[in-house]
Amino acid sequence: MKRFLSFLSFLYMMILTLGCSNKQAEKQIKMPMLFDTKEQAEKEAHKFDCEGAHQMGDKWMPCNMHKHNQ
Repeated sequence: MKRFLSFLSFLYMMILTLGCSNKQAEKQIKMPMLFDTKEQAEKEAHKFDCEGAHQMGDKWMPCNMHKHNQ
């Protein structure tokens, strides 16, 4: 029984550790993809290895079109 409780404690700590580390990685990866103007989106296009911008609703996104459509 003690081994089982020790295992559960270990598992709980691992889940907490992984959860915290993933959130930090997400913060580092995030960059804006929607912009208010076409000019802003075009300026950021180089970060996505593309050129131009396209409209998405009332916002603008970098690249002439979505990459999966190219």
